[in-house]
Formats: sequence, C-alpha cells, structure tokens
Amino acid sequence: MRYWKTLGLGLAVALALSGCTTINQRRWGTCAVAGALIGGTVGGVTGGVAVNNNGNASNGERAAGIVGGGAAGVLVGGLLGHVICDPMKEAPPPPPPPVAQAPPPPPQKIETLTGTQFDFNKATLRPEGVAKVEHAVGVLQGNPSLHVVVEGYTDSIGSDAYNLKLSERRAETVRNLMVEKGISASRITTRGFGKANPVADNKTAAGRAQNRRVEIIAQ
Repeated sequence: MRYWKTLGLGLAVALALSGCTTINQRRWGTCAVAGALIGGTVGGVTGGVAVNNNGNASNGERAAGIVGGGAAGVLVGGLLGHVICDPMKEAPPPPPPPVAQAPPPPPQKIETLTGTQFDFNKATLRPEGVAKVEHAVGVLQGNPSLHVVVEGYTDSIGSDAYNLKLSERRAETVRNLMVEKGISASRITTRGFGKANPVADNKTAAGRAQNRRVEIIAQ
C-alpha cells in the first residue's frame, strides 16, 4: 500500500511539473532521457519489490508492478531531468526595426525658358530658347525612361483668360520643338498656369520677366 501511495504522489508531482512553464522554456535533451532511464529502472524495481512484499503475489501481479512502477518512473524521472538540467530555449531574435521609406525625390527642373527667350506677347521661340530646349532634348535622349512636364506661366499683366491661353501656347511650342527633335510626344505633358505661381514680384519689370517662363520638369 505504501508503494502505491508513493507512486500516486510521484504521478501527482509529474502532472504538476507537466503544467509548469519551466518545461516549455527548456529544450528536451539528454537530461530528460537520462532521468527517464533512471526513473524507469528505479520505478520498475521498486514496483516489483513492493508487490512482492505484499505476500502471496502471483507472477502476473509482480510483472504488473514492475511495468507500472517503470512507467511511472519514466514519467517522473524524465520530467525531473528535463526541469533540472535540460538547456533553456534561446529567446527568438527581436524583429527587425521597420525600415523608414525615403520620401520621393523632388521634381528635377531640367530647363527654364524665361520670357526674353520668346517673342514679346507671342509663343515663338528665340534662338536662346531653342538652345535650352535642345539641351532638354539631350537629357531625354540620354534617359529613355524619363518623362517631363512642360509648364507655362505669364506675368500679371492682362486678363486671366488671355494669360492662361498664352501660357498654354508657349508650353505647346516647347513640346512641339522637342517632338521635332526626336522625343516621343507620349513622354511630354504640357500645362498652362497663366498668372499663377509667380517666382518674383510682378510690380517690377525684372520680376515680371522672371514670371514669364516655361519650365521643363523631369518626372
């Protein structure tokens, strides 16, 4: 009877250990194997002796005692060996820090044609303006995947409607010359903004000259 009480206590300890978080924190290894072998041996011997000490035990009862004691010993010994000396699991590496995405680069201005590079109050390019357009054409030829936006602007003199049309015509003049020089029209977008977005003071002649412009901007 004492043996079975001891066996029950051992099983209770094993069940308690099986719910212990320490088990999940260790890797199963040789300590658990050694503990199970030792526990199984000791448990089997102890079970057989305990049954035999009860007197008049049959061979079947002795065998059952040995098997039961061995099984309990394997469980208790394996769990104890694992908890006592099996190595701890390595902590998982921390997740890599999030990679900050770089902001897109600002639009690159390839050329700016000022009002002095067009005929006065017209959309006809002067030789200086043609040279700047040819430079932009060279940039596009060297970068086949590059697209551009051609933006036209005016100063503040005149009506909004007139200036809007003039800015559009000047942007289209630049686009047409680029196409004549071999750049596909699909790579060029034109926009006219009229008086919008001045870069200088419209109260002075010099400021108005800066505001009358066409910008060729890479995309």
